Amino acid sequence: MDEAGDALEKALQEHKGKHILLLFSGGSALALVNYLHVKLLSSLHTISVLDERYTFDDDESNFSTLERTSLFVQAQELGTHFLDPRPRENETLEDTAKRFDLALKHWHVIHRDGVVLTTMGIGPDGHTSGILPMPEYTKDFEKLFLDEKKCAVGYEVHPEKNPYTKRITTTVTYLTRHVEHAIVFASGIPKRDVLRKIVAGEEDIASVPAMVLQQMKHVDLYTDLSLI
Repeated sequence: MDEAGDALEKALQEHKGKHILLLFSGGSALALVNYLHVKLLSSLHTISVLDERYTFDDDESNFSTLERTSLFVQAQELGTHFLDPRPRENETLEDTAKRFDLALKHWHVIHRDGVVLTTMGIGPDGHTSGILPMPEYTKDFEKLFLDEKKCAVGYEVHPEKNPYTKRITTTVTYLTRHVEHAIVFASGIPKRDVLRKIVAGEEDIASVPAMVLQQMKHVDLYTDLSLI
């Protein structure tokens, strides 16, 4: 993870002086936050997460976890901006997702020359961001995540697929069109098979959403696993 953290700092330095939207992945990849020196941040930067769970429990929220880091507190003091995708009181999943979608679009309108940098993780099931596999519902997958008009969407899955059933996530289209540079970190033996599939390009994106990495502009993948 040290190398991934160094790559994140290098990416920020390469775009110094530009407006940057920095989107952090949840899960284990969120630990990359701890490798980012706050001195690299300023009022030119906006921070958010790639995806969020529709929950009012701070212990389950990706943004709430980010909010509790020392980087978040220090970044606030430096005037860094934040896009908060957490649901508000009496706000439905659909309304929360729409608000996050519009916030992302607004950022791009205001910062037409801005740069989007992300950290990303990969789940053992092949998901990335909040985009879960839907091999049995290919058309639904395409409608949700390949919509060219959407930066973020909200949707619900069966608890057998994932314990966090209601989700808000950036889309495949957003990742491929708008993310300039992604720092990806994946660790743990359960992820070895899916990583091999991604590197080999063997699966369709509805079955393994992390195949999106093959389509993105610039991806640095770091892992502690041997894929040979």
